[in-house]
Amino acid sequence: MIMGQKAFISDADLALANFIWNGIKNGSAAKNIVSSQEQISFSSPKATSAHGNRKLSIFLYNITEETAKRNMSSTIDCSNKNTESFALRYIITPLTGNDKDDHALLEEIIHLFLATQLLVSSYDENKGGLTMKMDSLSLEGLSKLWIALGSPLRLSISLTVSPAVPRYSSQAQVTLDAVASQKSEPDTEHVVQLYQAVLKTFTEQSTGWKKRNMVVKQWLLQNFEKNTDMTVEEMLTALNNLGDKLGRHGSTAQFIKPLNMLAGYYQLQLDQLKGMQKVSHGQRENLEAINMWIKDVKTLVEALGS
Repeated sequence: MIMGQKAFISDADLALANFIWNGIKNGSAAKNIVSSQEQISFSSPKATSAHGNRKLSIFLYNITEETAKRNMSSTIDCSNKNTESFALRYIITPLTGNDKDDHALLEEIIHLFLATQLLVSSYDENKGGLTMKMDSLSLEGLSKLWIALGSPLRLSISLTVSPAVPRYSSQAQVTLDAVASQKSEPDTEHVVQLYQAVLKTFTEQSTGWKKRNMVVKQWLLQNFEKNTDMTVEEMLTALNNLGDKLGRHGSTAQFIKPLNMLAGYYQLQLDQLKGMQKVSHGQRENLEAINMWIKDVKTLVEALGS
C-alpha cells in the first residue's frame, strides 16, 4: 500500500493537532487553558465533553473529493496521487466548561490559522504539506451539522485540510538556482515551469481569501491592494496575460513590475511572520514556503529579463 494512502487521514490529524498545540503552548493566554496536547481530542464534541480532562475537540466530520485537484493530479508524478484530491473537513470546538475560556482558546486558534496556510505532512515526500482554510458555513449549515452530531449548537470553527499538489513532477523538477544562474537566452520549458509555479501559488492563495468570511476577506483583499497598488483580480489578469505571451513567445517586459510587486507582498508576509515573538514549528514551515514563493517570483523575473 502506498504510504500516502495509508497515512493520509491519521497524518493530517496529527499535523493539525501538533500545529494547534505548538501555537497554544507558545501563546500568552491559551496555554493556561490547555496545558498539554493530551487535552486535545479527535472525538466528536459530544464524546469529548464526556471526558472532563479534554478541552478541545478536533473532529473529522466529512471527506470530499475535489474534482479540480483530481484532474490536476493525473498529470503529476507523485507518490500520494491517489489521495491528494481529497479534502478533510473538521469541526474544531473548545470544551473548557467556561465561556470566557472557550472564546479565548478559539480566538488564539483563529489567529494561528490566519497567520499560516501550510501544515507539515510527514508522508509528503515533495514537502508540499497540507493546505488549510476556514470554511464560512451558514447558520442553517451549522445547525444541520450540529443536529447530525447530536449536540446543541456550540461556538466552533469549520476547517478544510487537503494535500498541497506538488508544483513539479519528480522527473521534470528544475532547481530554481540553476534557472537563475542562466545568463543566456532562457530555456522556454524552464520559464514556463517557473511561471506555472507562480500562477498556481497566487491562484490558490487568492481563491482561499475569497472563501473566508466577509470581514477577513475584505481585510485580506484591501491589504493586498494597499501593498501592491493592484487588486487581486488585476494581478490574476496580469499573470494570465503573461502566460499568453509566453505561449506566443511575445514580449514580457511589461510583466516585470507586477511580478516584483508580488514578490514584495510575499516579503511583507514573511517579515510579519518573522516578527512574531515566538514562532511554532508549523509557522517555521510556513516561513520556508513563503521563502520559496519569493524565490519563484524573483527567479522568474530574472529569467524573463535575461
